[in-house]
Amino acid sequence: MPHFGMHIGLRYDIIGEYASLLLAILLLVFMSLTRPKKSKSYKFLVLGVLTAIVATATQIMIVEVASNVSVYYNRSTFTALLTFFLVLYAAILVLIFNYINLMSEKRLKKRSVIIMLYVSIALFYFSGVVYQVAMKSLYFVRTDGIDITHFTTFYCMMGVLCAVICFIVVMIRRRTIARIVIRGVLIVVPLDIIVLILQIIDKRAIFSASTYVIPLVAFYLLFHSNPYDEDTGCQNVSAMESRFITDIRRSRIFYLAYIDFPQLTDTSFSPDYEMLSIEMARVCREIERISRKIQLYRISFGTFMALIETKERSDAQNYSEQMRDILDAFHDRTEDHFHYFLGVCGDSRRFSSVGNKWTQLFMMYIKQTKLIDGENVYYFANGSDFRDFDEIYKIEQTLLDVRMKMDAEDERIICYAQPIYSVDKDEFRSAEALMRLYIDGKMIPPDMFIPIAERNNCIHALTVIMIHKVCKAVENLSLEYDFDAITINCSTADFTDKTFYKEILDIIHGYNIDQKMIRLELTESMMAENYEAVKHNMDMLNREGIHLYMDDFGTGYSNLERVVDVPVQTIKFDKSLLYKSIQDDRVDDIISYMIEFFKKNGFVTLIEGVEDESQKKYSIDRGFDYIQGYHYAKPGPIESLSKYFKHK
Repeated sequence: MPHFGMHIGLRYDIIGEYASLLLAILLLVFMSLTRPKKSKSYKFLVLGVLTAIVATATQIMIVEVASNVSVYYNRSTFTALLTFFLVLYAAILVLIFNYINLMSEKRLKKRSVIIMLYVSIALFYFSGVVYQVAMKSLYFVRTDGIDITHFTTFYCMMGVLCAVICFIVVMIRRRTIARIVIRGVLIVVPLDIIVLILQIIDKRAIFSASTYVIPLVAFYLLFHSNPYDEDTGCQNVSAMESRFITDIRRSRIFYLAYIDFPQLTDTSFSPDYEMLSIEMARVCREIERISRKIQLYRISFGTFMALIETKERSDAQNYSEQMRDILDAFHDRTEDHFHYFLGVCGDSRRFSSVGNKWTQLFMMYIKQTKLIDGENVYYFANGSDFRDFDEIYKIEQTLLDVRMKMDAEDERIICYAQPIYSVDKDEFRSAEALMRLYIDGKMIPPDMFIPIAERNNCIHALTVIMIHKVCKAVENLSLEYDFDAITINCSTADFTDKTFYKEILDIIHGYNIDQKMIRLELTESMMAENYEAVKHNMDMLNREGIHLYMDDFGTGYSNLERVVDVPVQTIKFDKSLLYKSIQDDRVDDIISYMIEFFKKNGFVTLIEGVEDESQKKYSIDRGFDYIQGYHYAKPGPIESLSKYFKHK
């Protein structure tokens, strides 16, 4: 049995070491229970805790031998124990330093710097160890025990040296290290130095393990602990990610359930949160009681995800239906009758290769596409849902990569163009540039990728790339062909930035072209969001001679007064007006009046969507200046405009 400060003769108080060992073991248990995200820094932390447990146990063994020399002492074995501890202590110092480096925003990526630092410290440290062992000065055997004062003094001095170096490195690199890490270092390192100095001074108590166990506990609590939500008793999203990755690595098959209460995201809704928390906790416990195979996690206040660890789809459906029954009961018994969305997908073999992020986005996609406002929805995803979302996800990731790189020659952005026919000159004088997205050998149409680009703030990047591509095409075509201009569609997001006109002009001036050969199309709906900013850009571009088109005129609410007030030169009638006017005389009268009105006020008129001879004849008879549509030419690569424009 160990003697806590009650040894005969030379006595060492090791209560501090036993406390540190117990704390390290408890920490390891908590780490296994909470399942934090297994990042690189976390792996260093786990290794550090394991090493700390072995080192502390070794230290206790050393003290027991030193206090009971007649019973346990063997010179070679004792020397080996001391040396083993010193190696473990060095490993702990290295692991802690590496951990702090990994918590930096900008890690020390130059291996030469790291190697030089480690080699220098290791040479100094182990030279001291070898010297102490060779000189037999690590300890002294006495009749009443073994004096290990030199041993503790040596490694504590090394600990102080390493702590000072770590502190200096952190201060030098403080601009790249998170504030919370710096604060932790400012508190823990000085305390460690003080404790180590006290250990050097104190000849009869051993408590140095606290100098590395307590920092490891602090690292875990600050950066890796996944506490249970006290209201619902569920772990957070990091714990879910950790479980997800663990199950994937172990080839464990599971399903995912996404539970959401849409009313709780409505800022105008004010429920009784105290009562709601009690009810939601009840729901969580009831779901967990369905089966031990269900692991429930809280993503946000009104959103949960559950891992259903089962191989059989029938079991997953059975568990899901029981979850639906619990949610139905929750809806019925709550005063506000909270509606829910329950979406289930799996099995995990479908998304094991794409990861947790893809899976969570897929569940959100299912919610967006299947949710019905004001109703309870339960949906079990099928193969077609995965295929549809996989295509959307590829588009989204491609667009985000395009935005990040902002490469004017990005080959994934394809520039098409459709020629525009001049009725007066009986030839093609201009064209509209049309964007396409090219992914994995497949051409993606705008109506599919533009909404995704808008959701992910990628529209501006696409506009900039298209302007570059059109300017380059104009530069090449204008060398041999005679034409007026090529138009480019712009978005609301572009024109609401008051400096957008400068960016456009800077791009155009980078090419050897007349800036009047670039024209821009915008819709009337743009002006509804930020009229002043849009008009400012239009005025500045108009001042520079950039011709502007009012696109999709006639869709939604058209305000003639506003159209006349802004500096557009061409009114582009939407094809829907063309089709309606041919079928309805009343619409035809309105179109005829509008054409006459715009021409009288100096505007150029253009009709799009002309697909047959009757529509062509109608458009010419009504007096449109320009006609665009499949009847004249289909969209194609912008280089193919050479087939439509005349040679100079």
